[in-house]
Amino acid sequence: MKKIFLLILCLSTMYPVVNAGRVVQSFNDGWYYAACDDNRLQEVQRHEEGWQQVHLPHTWNADAYSTRNYRRASSWYKKEFRTDAAQMRDKQLYLKFDGVNSLADVYLNGELLTTHKGGYSAFTVDITDKVRTDAPNLLMVHVNNQNDRIPPLSGDFTIFGGIYRNVWLISAAKQHISLTDYASTGIYVDLPSVSEDRAEISVRGTLVNRDVRRAVLKLDVEVLDTDGKTVAQSLRSVRIDADGAFAFKERLQLEKPQLWSPDSPYLYSVKVSLKDVRGKVLKDETRVPLGVRWFSVDAQEGFKLNGEPLKLMGACRHQDQMPMGIALSDEMHRRDMQLLKDMGVNFVRLAHYPQDDAVLRACDELGMLVWEEIPVVDLIALGDEFRANATSALREMIRQHYNHPSVIMWGYMNEAVIQLQYRVKKQRLNGFYENTLALARHLEETLKREDPYRLSTMAYHGNQIYNKIGLSNITDISGWNLYQGWYENDFKSFDRFVDEEHRKYPHRPLIISEFGAGSDPRLQSLDPQIFDFSMQWQQLYLEYYLPAIMKRPFIVGATEWNFIDFSSASRQEATPHINNKGLMYNDRRPKDVFYYFQAFLRKDIPVLHIAVDDWKHRTVVSDGEAVEHPVKVYSNLDKVELSVNGTKLSVQGIENCHAVWQVPLVAGRNTLVASGICHGKKVEQVSDIFVKMQPRHIAAVGSGQLELAVNVGSNCFFTDDKSDLCWLPDQAYTPGSWGYIGGEIFRRSPGRIGTTAEVKDTRNVPLLQTKRKDIRAYRFDLPDGDYEVELLFADLNARSERVTYDLGAVATLDNADFRGSVFNVSVNNRPWLNHFSPAIEVGGNRCISKKLHVAVTGGNLTVNFEAVKGMTFLNGIKIFRIH
Repeated sequence: MKKIFLLILCLSTMYPVVNAGRVVQSFNDGWYYAACDDNRLQEVQRHEEGWQQVHLPHTWNADAYSTRNYRRASSWYKKEFRTDAAQMRDKQLYLKFDGVNSLADVYLNGELLTTHKGGYSAFTVDITDKVRTDAPNLLMVHVNNQNDRIPPLSGDFTIFGGIYRNVWLISAAKQHISLTDYASTGIYVDLPSVSEDRAEISVRGTLVNRDVRRAVLKLDVEVLDTDGKTVAQSLRSVRIDADGAFAFKERLQLEKPQLWSPDSPYLYSVKVSLKDVRGKVLKDETRVPLGVRWFSVDAQEGFKLNGEPLKLMGACRHQDQMPMGIALSDEMHRRDMQLLKDMGVNFVRLAHYPQDDAVLRACDELGMLVWEEIPVVDLIALGDEFRANATSALREMIRQHYNHPSVIMWGYMNEAVIQLQYRVKKQRLNGFYENTLALARHLEETLKREDPYRLSTMAYHGNQIYNKIGLSNITDISGWNLYQGWYENDFKSFDRFVDEEHRKYPHRPLIISEFGAGSDPRLQSLDPQIFDFSMQWQQLYLEYYLPAIMKRPFIVGATEWNFIDFSSASRQEATPHINNKGLMYNDRRPKDVFYYFQAFLRKDIPVLHIAVDDWKHRTVVSDGEAVEHPVKVYSNLDKVELSVNGTKLSVQGIENCHAVWQVPLVAGRNTLVASGICHGKKVEQVSDIFVKMQPRHIAAVGSGQLELAVNVGSNCFFTDDKSDLCWLPDQAYTPGSWGYIGGEIFRRSPGRIGTTAEVKDTRNVPLLQTKRKDIRAYRFDLPDGDYEVELLFADLNARSERVTYDLGAVATLDNADFRGSVFNVSVNNRPWLNHFSPAIEVGGNRCISKKLHVAVTGGNLTVNFEAVKGMTFLNGIKIFRIH
């Protein structure tokens, strides 16, 4: 036995398997960046100044978080590198760019090697014959994020510019698996037949020979289990012509496969090896994931995975994070997928573009099904160039992510006609509709040729135009972006819409591709209302939608919009430049409503969350007595007990994963304890609310500090997140207290409080987006003394740029010929502001603050308003006792 072992050892020493294959290394260091809006290479090369050293991934658009007019222009990147002649012998050298947004021209040593159009897919450049081995090489990349004929032409998200994903330097043998097949792995694995007993596996790909001689090689295709053990194999010889290619297709069979699913994401891998004819020298090798699963969908039984019904429930995901923009690390991408999995989702829509391969790998490993799509968003451009770019983007996405078992559907349009009514003359609309329809049919055909096994889908906004022009008849699944109860109508309008859609098209699978409501943690309300951006309205909205979706079997699934608050530079609203419909803040802190989703979706762990994290510090109106506030608990337990400051309140049954207690809050710290039983074990959560009392009857307040701020015309508490000052909801005047006299809440659109237009010259935008119009007076009954009075104004009747994505906005201008309202302001019958016009002073939709020191005698401070032209109005008022 010992002699046999020694013989095997000697043979293995005589004939080792040499790894002469590919080497993949990062190429992210040593880059320089210049914000130079000049397309001419020679001119840019002359510039010695203006270059700053950067590390990739990189974007130049941190400005998108602070302005709608973020930089969309040309920029340049450059890097010097050396190659060794010995290392280049019998080698091919490639550069792979994982993502450059949006147009990339790649130059090496002054020569243009390639131009790539499209910002969300990878591309590969062969630099073998262009690289120097006797001198430094200069690589320059011209990048432009202005989109003329490249999708997306526009979108409700920021088009960040830059080389924002990894760059790789790849060295490969002359004979290797193709690296230039749309930057894919060059390997495609199909499952033409799958059952619990057997999986038929088809592995195809392309081998290339860049040598001047014909090559005879060994091709080894193996299926490996999770422990690396070979469970199926195909081995054969192949001949590749000089400077030629060879397409192969191998069939393998796997008995009793372990199936991939969200609950059990078992991953095999397919290893493809290319060796010399003796099988000793490894020319190339690559591995791709393999998840054995099958799926189907229909309008009656919904989605099935491995023959079992599965409701697809999840969220949409944008990829930015302040201040990095979309230049995220792989760890950040993986973290996001883990957070989604922790929340309990089994499905994620990667909106509105292909995302980093790290995202797809994480979905494979965690067991999350994926809808991935290309960024044909809002509208198309006419002509062959846009069509070619969209087709290329679709082909790149499919080929690059083909082998990820998590992907079950490809998408290629989102709300594709939403902007036509604003950008195209009425007489040209039909032509654009016809071209959009023709492009969709072409992309559908391309998709099915590229991948006949997966489903196709697109998303529409809640308008019947998609049915009218036939766009909704093309894909396997129809996606609807529905926001009833947010942008328009009431919650039940959602029920009516989907039920009617199913009635009219009973054989069409339907998915809710978007639903959501905005929220701003600075805005809290005990009386939440539609579109007020309070945390409470977002909770009510989502608490209605999840059960409504779940109880309808014809709804295949749903993805909430959006997993995070993300960058959308054109957005105005409460948090300008941010779409704040996230379940998490942009820094990935969970909002309280995150735990509603977790309680609703997860049954494997106990979920118990006191929903006060978004509003831990509160100012309440009270003359010293405890004040009851509603406190919500999200849980998947049957019953929960809540106590406050050591006093038990009650035990409540949990319905729709939540219950609400009226909790007496006192000044200072209030400790809440929620507890319940799960599988015989006690579950408990502790949280605190910190309360500051604001006197209701300020006339009775003695000496000491008195500061009172009011969010005039609003139902919300607004807390300045820099000073912690709370501006209280507006109220009518009552003797001994304070409040408005006369007027009404300003509504720019029917049914909504305030406006969504961004108000300039303030960081407290929501405070200025509401006001009371036609107000006669604001009165405070208070102790005599010296006070500072501050009035906040913003004339919200000014026209502002319409936000396309505010689907329910209807302008109702009180004065269509806007020149600004003019009025007089007096304090305790003494004139203060005469013929005052905020718009004339600073312009419309801009904040202006006026302060006055007032000596109060007689127990009241009254600010009176008298109209001269237009209306009187007030956005905010604050009083502060000086002494």
